[in-house]
Amino acid sequence: MNLAEAFKAFPDIARPIVIKSDLLRLGVRFGEAARANFRDRDDILFKGSRLFGSDRGALTFERAKLPHQFYLEDGTPRGTLVQTRVWEQSPYVIDHVEDKFTLFWNGGPLMNVWFQPRPKYYERTIDGIPMREIVFATGDKLFLPANRFCEYFVKGKQCLYCDLTPFAQALKKEGEPMVLRKAAEQAAVVLEVGFHDPSFRHLTISGGTFFTKYQGKTELEWYTGLLDSIRARLKMWYPTCFQLAAQDDEGWRRVKETGVPSIGPNIEVWDQRLFEIVCPGKAEYVGYDQWIRRTVRAVDFWGAGNVNPSFVLGVEMAQPFGFKTVAEAVKSTLSGYDFLMANGVLPRQGEFWCVVSDSSLAGSEPPPLEYFLRIGMGYLELREKHGFACPPAAICRSCGLHGTEYDFEYWHGNGPSSRKAESGPPVAAPSTGAPRCPGAPVKGAATGGPES
Repeated sequence: MNLAEAFKAFPDIARPIVIKSDLLRLGVRFGEAARANFRDRDDILFKGSRLFGSDRGALTFERAKLPHQFYLEDGTPRGTLVQTRVWEQSPYVIDHVEDKFTLFWNGGPLMNVWFQPRPKYYERTIDGIPMREIVFATGDKLFLPANRFCEYFVKGKQCLYCDLTPFAQALKKEGEPMVLRKAAEQAAVVLEVGFHDPSFRHLTISGGTFFTKYQGKTELEWYTGLLDSIRARLKMWYPTCFQLAAQDDEGWRRVKETGVPSIGPNIEVWDQRLFEIVCPGKAEYVGYDQWIRRTVRAVDFWGAGNVNPSFVLGVEMAQPFGFKTVAEAVKSTLSGYDFLMANGVLPRQGEFWCVVSDSSLAGSEPPPLEYFLRIGMGYLELREKHGFACPPAAICRSCGLHGTEYDFEYWHGNGPSSRKAESGPPVAAPSTGAPRCPGAPVKGAATGGPES
């Protein structure tokens, strides 16, 4: 199913969603006029420091001067945000024509696009390190890639779709600024500087898994020390999601003491057989059943709607081991959403699988466009069925660049961040205790957890 066929098959889905979904599947390339324009500019947020490679073909680095993301002109002031995933065989091209940047599909123009300005703090350094390597920007969100090292790679147990460690090695080889593990106080200072720009409203903290002690600390001790430093510096938590492995009660209690408002023990793929194939390290060191139990248990610490594991959407169709049909894959993943939401967990719809060249699944074909559209519709329906007024609060449509849950909510949802709500009466808070939508920083910090 190509783009034109998808417009006909799914006439009720907003076209920007269909286009974005296909762009995340197939990537985009840039015409020579666009590249020439970029070479003469330094005001755009270009691809550089990021946690993963995020290109379907050869990796692009900072010196290539290609945009980190772009906005589709969709008739709204903010536009539809899309992650740049470079693939030189893509039918999508962005070029500079008549003083505008235009997105083309198979040679025909679709719509104009624009790019995020380079944040001011990107020009600054801390202890000789560019601040953009400590914390990078995505829309109105700051992202802290706390740890670019994952011990699953050392053990040959890495997730099959992942290029975290190879990408860090590629950055180092390229000569780009790269800090393997971020110093807690440096990270806290850069976040303080970044959040002085009022355009930034959210924070995601993520990194690889390690089992060997680092600086005399276990993984949990190291990460929670980082969180404590950030809270001490900022004196509050902006809407933040901390992504980490599913913890036992003692681990959850320690993370909760930092005050971080939401967590993401990413499940990646719902089907147990596929989880054990795609995520062999997680399967061996934690286990599928244990991962799910711990994720549900976390609701007792953070409350309904504040436990937000993500999925790698589409990896369940990776061949030769994955589902063979769209119907099977959609049914499996939606059943996972349904189970989690029924237990107070509000999963992310998930990041669209990017077939990166340095992963174990390099060269695979992405799922059909139909798969992503049906997942998006199903996720919205289930979220509304379970009373969650909006997607997870630590991300929004202005920073959700590699998934479509926030786009579906805006164009087709009924919550406070929907298009419907822009001109309608205020939306009542949900009865489930789930968060409304992204808002003000969380001042102070609750500690502890449920009574044992």
